[in-house]
Amino acid sequence: MVKVDCQNHFEYIHYAEQCKYGNVYPLSIAEGYQQGDVFVNSVSNCKTALFWHYSGFASISGEYDESFLEAVYDIILDKDKINPRRFILFTDDEQTKSFFSNRESIDVERRYFYEYNKSINEAVDLPQNCELMPVDAELLSKIKGRITPYFSWDNADEFLSKGKGYCIVTDGEAAAWAFSAAVSSTEIDIGIETQEKYQHRGFAAIVSKAMIKYVLEQGKTPVWACHYKNIASAKLADKLGFDKVAECFVIKRKED
Repeated sequence: MVKVDCQNHFEYIHYAEQCKYGNVYPLSIAEGYQQGDVFVNSVSNCKTALFWHYSGFASISGEYDESFLEAVYDIILDKDKINPRRFILFTDDEQTKSFFSNRESIDVERRYFYEYNKSINEAVDLPQNCELMPVDAELLSKIKGRITPYFSWDNADEFLSKGKGYCIVTDGEAAAWAFSAAVSSTEIDIGIETQEKYQHRGFAAIVSKAMIKYVLEQGKTPVWACHYKNIASAKLADKLGFDKVAECFVIKRKED
């Protein structure tokens, strides 16, 4: 397995396009929107490409054998502690699933993918004492949580120049936010989080609708996906007008 120089990522766009699930992530790397790594079996005779997004999401494209999967397994385990970010592989290949299912310290789970089927995004009503604001540098510094722009963007400047986000602010505090977790030339994947004390107030739907409206105005397709146990995200997707269209295996290292 060979790591590709970041200046040459664009050479593997056609491999990114072939990724069946969540290909907005590999495309965001190949098209230069976001940070990530590309590995190939050979630079001179490439048949396989592995895309590893800054967020940790990964996909394999092309023809690959067990030796390539062994190299992927080494990345997942990270025994030498050289990889600071997580590695979560999307695949629908039964042989790949079988390979990893029989390996130590590996979990195999599932992820759901949704398709947006509304042509118009309706207006929203904000609760009193709340303001819906685009995420700028000042507001970005106030967003604290698990799923934030820093989840999938290398730094603030990259997000502010290439991404987009909306946040509900109340009492000067960032209460809920939705943002572009992955960006390609045709799609934008939406990340979302609400502070615990502001949950169950409809804030998630409001910021999500603002983000969907933005995506559609860019002439792109909104993307929604979630872990199969994330019932709240699945319910919100349905409320917003997304339909579940697919699912894949998720392969990752077992949590300590």
